Amino acid sequence: MQRRQFIVSGSAGLSALALPALSQAQGRPVEGQQYLKLSTPLPGVAAEGEVIEFFSYTCPHCHAFEPMLGQWVARKPAKVQFRRVPVVINAIAKVTQKVYYALEAMGQVEALHAQVFNAVQGDLSKFQSIESAQAALVKMGVDGARFKQVAESFGVQSKCQQATNLAQAITSHGVPTVVVNGRWVTSPSIAKGYPEALAAIDHTLTLPRA
Repeated sequence: MQRRQFIVSGSAGLSALALPALSQAQGRPVEGQQYLKLSTPLPGVAAEGEVIEFFSYTCPHCHAFEPMLGQWVARKPAKVQFRRVPVVINAIAKVTQKVYYALEAMGQVEALHAQVFNAVQGDLSKFQSIESAQAALVKMGVDGARFKQVAESFGVQSKCQQATNLAQAITSHGVPTVVVNGRWVTSPSIAKGYPEALAAIDHTLTLPRA
């Protein structure tokens, strides 16, 4: 199983995904098999629990995981916070990272998240620059001028830098990767399947924080 660094050039940064292991779906997730413990916990975890997905719009495995993860988000414990962190795995992901945070600032990321994912996966060339991304988003009903202004703002630049800094703690795991309560990490690659990764999320949410 190959693992990639988040910040690379070109399109070779996509994480490899192992095939699901059916036997793992039968029992409770096990540390070291379906999930791992971070040597240094992530900072600033929400008091009632937090799940963070590290992803990229340019990653096909993230795209495949999104519908199932969305179903999990819909049924997650109400007090548990969920957030996404877009990371840079290739040159186009530098643009789509800005797209995510610009749409978030405009209050449109949840409404357009799936559409953007589909658009990026359908034609990466439409997101090679902020200008080309702007044209694609206008077709989704986004105010193009407002988008470009926000995407190039200091606020979005700061968000992108914060995301990159946070992702450095788990660079060896590739994307998609999920961190639970700042301490436990799982992914379809680690858990050997999408359902297995979701089961690992549920399980690690029950584990002690300390």
